[in-house]
Amino acid sequence: MDLEELRSAWEEMSSKLEAQKSVTDDIILKMTKENYKNNLNKISRPESYGAIIALFGALAILFNFYQLDTWLLRVCGSISLIIMIVLPLLSLIYLRRMQHIDVSENNYKDVVQKFSKNKQRFQRLQKTSVYIGFVFMIILIPVTSKLMNGEDIFSQPFKPFWFWFLPLAFIFYYLFSKKVLKCYTSNINRANRLLNDLER
Repeated sequence: MDLEELRSAWEEMSSKLEAQKSVTDDIILKMTKENYKNNLNKISRPESYGAIIALFGALAILFNFYQLDTWLLRVCGSISLIIMIVLPLLSLIYLRRMQHIDVSENNYKDVVQKFSKNKQRFQRLQKTSVYIGFVFMIILIPVTSKLMNGEDIFSQPFKPFWFWFLPLAFIFYYLFSKKVLKCYTSNINRANRLLNDLER
């Protein structure tokens, strides 16, 4: 084999390797996009279901708001409405922003920065929601009691039932919130790692 044939064979092999690398890169990018989407879907599905339930709850309070006939019940009802509408809406907005990041952009550094910014906002909102949830539990009890049973618990003596119900409810809520936050954080971190791998 002379030098010209060797050079020709080498160039042919180089072009085949380059084509193979391009195909491999496309496959990796496609898999990364799919895995990224799947990780965020594990968060967005339960958040969407929760938002729908919260919306129906808010509508139920809104349509029956006239039954809240004292200023204290109206305050509790108004705060409940705000929490049930604003928190799920913000959560879905931040999630949507993370989901609509174009992973296939050439500038992976920008992609990672966009993700990090929205990730921080979403996680901050989730942690804040846990604390607001404790307040929400307390103010929702008199509202639901009035709307479902017609009883104004503010005008009645404190029942022994609350001494064991409230602590148990708070313990359950704390454990449930901790589990949900752990699951969300795990999925967000996996999506973050996928983007960091692309950047390399």
